[in-house]
Amino acid sequence: MAPAPRFSAEEQEKLIICAAIKAIEDSSLLDFSMSAIAKLAGLSMGSVYKFVQCKEDVLIALATRMYQERQSVFKKVLALPLTTPERIIAASLLDFSKVQMYNFDNQLESIVNTDAMMKRCSQRWLTQMIACGERCQTMFQQFMQAAADSGELTSGSRDIEEINLGTWSLSVGYFQTVRLHHCRLNNHEESSTDEMLALTPDDLHIRTMQRLVNSYDWQQKIANDDIKKVCLMLTNAGLR
Repeated sequence: MAPAPRFSAEEQEKLIICAAIKAIEDSSLLDFSMSAIAKLAGLSMGSVYKFVQCKEDVLIALATRMYQERQSVFKKVLALPLTTPERIIAASLLDFSKVQMYNFDNQLESIVNTDAMMKRCSQRWLTQMIACGERCQTMFQQFMQAAADSGELTSGSRDIEEINLGTWSLSVGYFQTVRLHHCRLNNHEESSTDEMLALTPDDLHIRTMQRLVNSYDWQQKIANDDIKKVCLMLTNAGLR
């Protein structure tokens, strides 16, 4: 009789994921090795390759977990007792540390969303990442449709796709905005990391988002005081 495996499949997966994060932190997203992951996880190369077949699989697996975490945070934001426009802008007022899963989130997202990466990874992992993105997209679509059905968005369903595309396009640069824009405006040596974790209500990005959202037909537009209220509610919810 063959000996029982030292770790269950679920335990091995956790070991490999944790080891992958450490291997990347010790080198980079491009320079880490599968052998380093096996060594850090305390597993054989065969065990690692049963879970991920290549470095691209590793990155896609990490990205999938990153997107799952973001979806969980956004779900909490959408559940707050705010108007729909306020909840849209709340996503850009989150504390960066509440959304960040790894210290290489930005670079990982840039790498995994390329044709080259998607062609090289295993179909299993690509399917999981795509499914995660589709669930997030569906969540926001339903959220906007509810606003149209209730009459809060007075133009009805007509503008949903445009609002989703416009706010998403602006939010894509959210993490870069937090890190880069603040660094340019402030003296980096004098700024603590905490000061760059969340955008202020009068930040350029927030003012731009406010103007964009208010250009559509809502029963109630977003005023400056509303943005301050959103910040307070996010703080009370542990999201800022």
